Amino acid sequence: MIDRKTALVCAALIALMLVAAVWQIAMLDDWTTPLAVHKGASLPSLFLFVFPAASALVVGALYWSGRGATANDAKLQPWRKWGKFLSISYCGGLLLLQGVLVVRSRGVDVLPLDLSAVSRTLAVLMSIMSLLAINQMPKLPWFDSRFTLGGDLGPIYGPRYLRTQSRALVAFMIVVIAYNLAAPPTMGWRAVPYILLATALFVVWSVAWRFHLGRKWKLEQRTAR
Repeated sequence: MIDRKTALVCAALIALMLVAAVWQIAMLDDWTTPLAVHKGASLPSLFLFVFPAASALVVGALYWSGRGATANDAKLQPWRKWGKFLSISYCGGLLLLQGVLVVRSRGVDVLPLDLSAVSRTLAVLMSIMSLLAINQMPKLPWFDSRFTLGGDLGPIYGPRYLRTQSRALVAFMIVVIAYNLAAPPTMGWRAVPYILLATALFVVWSVAWRFHLGRKWKLEQRTAR
């Protein structure tokens, strides 16, 4: 969850990503022209919009969870600090990755560095940042929200859901870090669609798991009555 000030900072970063994507596509002969990224490899030009879209999805989810919070300020404050670190780091990292992609596609040699190595390093740093943030989730106070799928989870299944989700995300991020370190440079950006697909599947599993725990909590409440 994030507050309004953090959301505005993230919105500014997302706006920069949109401007960069539109500018790069406008500089092409045609919007269908692929982006040359590494030794003959290419990506669709519209791939540039994946960066602001992914950022908007994460920031929107964090802001929405804060709007529906039913806890007091003592419980919300640790979550706001956590959300501020995660959202700004995530948006800033994706902005840098997009910038590297734009520079590589333009064929500009502005620095005596291998841009492929730079992008891989940024990807690893973002994964480590996400891993640190995810590892903190079970230590944060649990609270229910008015606008969540699956309904309330209660004081038992809520923390359990958070712990399970955190462990699954930690395992996922470790795989992403290992891949970025072990994959040959020729792979480049080819793994991005698979990572996005795995992320989508994780979201589906997370929602299904929350619905399952929500039903269990409702049944236990009815039985107790």
